[in-house]
Amino acid sequence: MADIPDPVMAACEQHWPAHKYDCSGFVKAVATDLSIELFGQANQIIDYLDHSARWQNLGADPATATTRANSGEFVIAGLKATGHGHLAVVVKSNSGRYPIGYWGQFGGIGKRKTSLNFSWRRSDWPKVQFYAAKL
Repeated sequence: MADIPDPVMAACEQHWPAHKYDCSGFVKAVATDLSIELFGQANQIIDYLDHSARWQNLGADPATATTRANSGEFVIAGLKATGHGHLAVVVKSNSGRYPIGYWGQFGGIGKRKTSLNFSWRRSDWPKVQFYAAKL
């Protein structure tokens, strides 16, 4: 039996090069490939995820985020901030303490297949929220 491709990982790989400088652009491009529409910048996307019936707020629990990504759901990590918030996509992994993900970075270069603890400052990590949507 052939391995079933992971649509989230495939979309991340496809869109990361073009959006490695833009977290919200990256998340929106991945979402579009998964037939999910997201609009705005990071803060607006997080507001939408908080109020959308399609998305479940998983709270600040990284283990649950990894479990849900491993079950095939589209999982987004996000934290609002003054000016620009930040977003990342959680992907399937056998990670320990921190989920593995992809992100773009405004004013820098994001990461791919990297532990999400590198995506936020240590002091911000406990405030990061995770959101899941079934595909």
